[in-house]
Amino acid sequence: MEQKMTFKFSEMEPFCVLRLLLRKIWLIIMAALIGVMGMSVVLTSLVNKSYSSSVIFSVTSRAYGQYSYNNVAMAEEVAKIYTSLLTSSYMKDTIKEDIGDVSGQISASQLGQTNLLKVTVVSDSPKDALKLIHAVVDHQAELSEYVSSTAVLQPVDSVNVNVSVSGVYNVPKMCALAGVACAVVMAAMLVFLYAGELTVQTRAGAKSNLDGKLLTQIPHEAPPMRRGLRRKRLKSLLITEPTVSFGFTEAINRLAARLEKEQTAGHKVFLFTSTRESEGKSTLTANTALSLASKSARVLLIDLDLRRPVQYKILNEIVPPQAELGSILNDGTMLAEQVLDMAIERPGSELSMLLSSKENFGGVRALSGSLLKQVIELAKKRYDYVIIDTPPQAYFADSQVLSDLADAAVLVVRQDVATAPQINDAMDALRSGKCEFLGYVLNDMRHLMDRMSDYGYAHGSYYYGKYGRYGKYGHYGHYGKYGAYSKYAKGHGKYEKSDDKSGR
Repeated sequence: MEQKMTFKFSEMEPFCVLRLLLRKIWLIIMAALIGVMGMSVVLTSLVNKSYSSSVIFSVTSRAYGQYSYNNVAMAEEVAKIYTSLLTSSYMKDTIKEDIGDVSGQISASQLGQTNLLKVTVVSDSPKDALKLIHAVVDHQAELSEYVSSTAVLQPVDSVNVNVSVSGVYNVPKMCALAGVACAVVMAAMLVFLYAGELTVQTRAGAKSNLDGKLLTQIPHEAPPMRRGLRRKRLKSLLITEPTVSFGFTEAINRLAARLEKEQTAGHKVFLFTSTRESEGKSTLTANTALSLASKSARVLLIDLDLRRPVQYKILNEIVPPQAELGSILNDGTMLAEQVLDMAIERPGSELSMLLSSKENFGGVRALSGSLLKQVIELAKKRYDYVIIDTPPQAYFADSQVLSDLADAAVLVVRQDVATAPQINDAMDALRSGKCEFLGYVLNDMRHLMDRMSDYGYAHGSYYYGKYGRYGKYGHYGHYGKYGAYSKYAKGHGKYEKSDDKSGR
């Protein structure tokens, strides 16, 4: 069923956005560095330095002496023609012959109503500025003859060099601002592209974009970890462990209560699947079975994720070689009664399990055989509930095959993993089977702040513990050539290398 999906910023979870930015922090840092370097290059090109050297000459008349008024008039006359003389081809050739080829501009000006004449040289090089001004001083005698036969030019002070800068900027500040601006732009681009993926992040987003019924949502729960420098997961995340929070346990019990309601309507065989890997499907399946068994109901848990079986790890069970479900189904010689007799009983509960501990890549062939159908039909008579764990739909067609053997199906949707179109496709695939599609469960829901959560308990929100993995049970990305049944088989975006490598 097609459904028009629209993006709303209100449906984005700040925690998911923050996690994305932390994962992509290297891109943000690179953008900031590019901004800093780019601004530095631009400012450097805009800043021009020029060096000026100058010397002051007194202009005197040979006839009237040093203090005559005529000296002032003569200085005014000399200043008018001195600049053109200094820039003449004759003077350029003379200076070039004397000091070589240098760059610079020479000018002369009268200092007020005095007989003082200031000669200034401006150049991009301080060495060239000094060479030119010294050349002017060295040739001032012959310059005087060309200017006036009666004028005498004498330097009255030493040569000095000044530095003038055009385009003065606060380079560190502007580079820092450019770096921050580029980092912000990169972060905004990442968030924009991330929003376009349309993953399910909030309860409101799920209801808006998913074409199915929300059964419940499971809060994030960190598994028990060994303290110290080298943290390591000690046990699986099971509601039977005393360290598991009340909120997580109650959420599982709500899901189990929903299955109890369906059981009264005649449904006994429940199939659990997910769209992609690492959505916590297997952990949720195991805990739901434990919750039902804790109420004195007879429960059979069947791990039919034969390519990547993980239930034996989650439940910490040892599977005898003769009880390997994958081998039994592939062999196909046992009777259904014999297969059920091989079920492992969990001490202290009404939970029985048909498990595998070895990978078996003949999944569809084993699951479509008549033996499994007979086992499930017989199990419906012996047990109150039959819970089936299946592979993710995006990689294999196993869950679609098994949907014909189940009474009802549940889709596990982990926060910020699969996109809404992928999830809706998975729902449509489940609806196409013979079993009834009950709805989806939002799993591992996390929120940046407690008040942002969509569901809470009387004593507070359901954000429990620090971030942790659901379990390290394998990765469907390793299958590669084994049964790429959809365009998502090679992974999608950032989830291809998910931190959580469980196959649930």
